Amino acid sequence: MTEPLFVVLHDPPESGRVKVIGIYSSLDLAEAAAARARTLPGFINEPHDFTVHRYELDKDHWPRGFVRL
Repeated sequence: MTEPLFVVLHDPPESGRVKVIGIYSSLDLAEAAAARARTLPGFINEPHDFTVHRYELDKDHWPRGFVRL
């Protein structure tokens, strides 16, 4: 089994625009990247809109598809 990756996203709900901050090999590195980004222009006014997502490699992440509501 491979090690997971951690994706840091910035996704303000009212904007509809997701920004990928980066992909990291550990949760600690991902959280540190989010902390750095919170201090940058464009992100400093929306510091609570960062999320970290864990992804397993070589795995389907939408195995059942999706429906639009």
